[in-house]
Amino acid sequence: MSLDERAIHTINEYFPSIAQIALDHAYEVVTEDTSFAEFMESLIDKINQYSAEHVATEVLGLSSRKIETINDGTGISVDDVQDFIDNAGDDEDEDNDPLN
Repeated sequence: MSLDERAIHTINEYFPSIAQIALDHAYEVVTEDTSFAEFMESLIDKINQYSAEHVATEVLGLSSRKIETINDGTGISVDDVQDFIDNAGDDEDEDNDPLN
């Protein structure tokens, strides 16, 4: 199974939990001035962030410490994860460590 397939399967398996955590965190900062559009943007951003973090740890085997250092401490994004997957795919068969 390719890393892309593994990433997709793990999100499929854990999506309800990821979505609930993202919803809880997005809802925590809602005020009477928060618009629906702002709330939804925050929710989608958090789903993407938590999904990327989940795949980074569960599929790519990155440590929490490593994830925290990516992008000058702002964490890992979906695009970062895809870059790791794309770059690791060529080396995956060599040593079973997709991130070397």
